[in-house]
Amino acid sequence: MADLRSETIALAALFQACNQIQKIARTGYADSHASAAIIRALIITDAKTIDDIYDPQKLVVGLKQLVTSFTAISSDKQESTIEVTKNAFKLIALEQAIEKNAQIFNRLGQNIDSLRLSILSKYSDYEDGNVDTVLKEDCIKDYADLYQSLISPNFPKLIIYGEEQYLRISENQDQIRALLLAAIRAVVLWRQVGGRRRFFVFRRKSIIANAKTLLNLN
Repeated sequence: MADLRSETIALAALFQACNQIQKIARTGYADSHASAAIIRALIITDAKTIDDIYDPQKLVVGLKQLVTSFTAISSDKQESTIEVTKNAFKLIALEQAIEKNAQIFNRLGQNIDSLRLSILSKYSDYEDGNVDTVLKEDCIKDYADLYQSLISPNFPKLIIYGEEQYLRISENQDQIRALLLAAIRAVVLWRQVGGRRRFFVFRRKSIIANAKTLLNLN
């Protein structure tokens, strides 16, 4: 039986990542709390529940984005919503391609494990989710380097649209790559809890309902 609550949380993390990527690309800034909540999850590899990976209270941006993306009729959607939604589905496809490549998928897992040990050796409180700690420049750089060295050369590149003045800044590039890696993490989890793209048409309304419940909108 589908675990729709867990699916919704994982999808919210994915959409939160895509939302923040868009903000950086278009404005040069992101919501540090929204970004930290999903980037932290990259090294939470032995959690007992999905809430240990993602605190739903820190996924408000993603839950709202999920409701907007899944509710609005195509002709009524704003350009920004369409862009975020397209990027989310592109990342679902990318994760599927990565998972089918056993060598790359295993290397990704091994590198994440190594990064976990390295980061926790420097920042013992990292898993506590303190925003300043999670978004330390060296940690973001480590994630970005992993994405650039392992994902970028082996799979079709995702085109991120935005303002050139922001996209050419190296710190923004690192943040975007770290968020892309965090998005892939969210998709991996979504699949682990039973999520499949072919089920969206049947589960869309239930996912929206779960997202609204998590947002206390019902």
